Amino acid sequence: MKHQTLLTKSERSERANSKQHSFFALDFCPCADEDSCNPRKGEDAVRYFVSILLTLFIAVLSVLPSNSRAAETIRIAAYDFPPYFSAYDTEHLVGDLIEALNGAQSDYQFELHDVPSKARFKALSDAGCCHLMLFESPTWGWAEQMPHLEVGDPMVLGAERLVAVKKRDQRGAEFFQREGLRFGGLIGYHYPFLGNRTDAGILEERFNVYLSLSHEVNMKMLLNGRFDVVMIHDEYLLQHRQQPWFDRLLLNPQAYGEYELRTLINPEKGFALADWRRIVVPLIENGTLARLLSKYKLPWPPKRTQLVTN
Repeated sequence: MKHQTLLTKSERSERANSKQHSFFALDFCPCADEDSCNPRKGEDAVRYFVSILLTLFIAVLSVLPSNSRAAETIRIAAYDFPPYFSAYDTEHLVGDLIEALNGAQSDYQFELHDVPSKARFKALSDAGCCHLMLFESPTWGWAEQMPHLEVGDPMVLGAERLVAVKKRDQRGAEFFQREGLRFGGLIGYHYPFLGNRTDAGILEERFNVYLSLSHEVNMKMLLNGRFDVVMIHDEYLLQHRQQPWFDRLLLNPQAYGEYELRTLINPEKGFALADWRRIVVPLIENGTLARLLSKYKLPWPPKRTQLVTN
């Protein structure tokens, strides 16, 4: 019968320190009794083990597919232009489209940023807060401000016209030619028959045009007799044809302006027209865009809507 050789405490400690232990065996104590364990040495080994795990975790993340990574945030600028966007409405086309875009893919997270109409050029500038704008016409000052913008395909064909209030059928289209009419417009909007001027002082002094912040305000002032004429786009009028006051309106049969609403993108900010098309084309092909447009009485493919005039 063999006898076990007894080691002194110092010999046991020396033998333990000379062994090369794998970090997978950290839970096993190499000592014969608990008093001889070195807690600091165990802590160092645990730290080493954790560092190995972190390294492996980072390596795995680096080879994961792109749809497993955090989505890139793309900010969309919008100003008061109903039915496309209005801070006064709970639903609008831009908000609906953003929801559809985020639900259809995971590479990008689109966010809406409400900006004043006069600040939209700054918003899309290289130093601005946003990457793109939906349902905007490139003819509304963009060529002068930012000629390098990329422009998407037309999504809506729209028109603008003068609107007044009927007076017991005594007013016709000739009313809009009268001198001294008091006009209502919107801050930051471009009106071609006014030379696309946006300065409120010049518009009031030279053309008797007064600017407000919303179409709702202008329409109320028109119906209450404070304006003789307001400038309104057809897409807004389409949303309100069932309102009791709509039949009181006198619409100029001749539109003073027509436009194509597109997507405007600043490619210098890391999101280009090619990226946009890759995301929006599937929504066109599966009918999502047509469904969203029809909710606001807008046709797809785009065509100009003829308003009934009396």
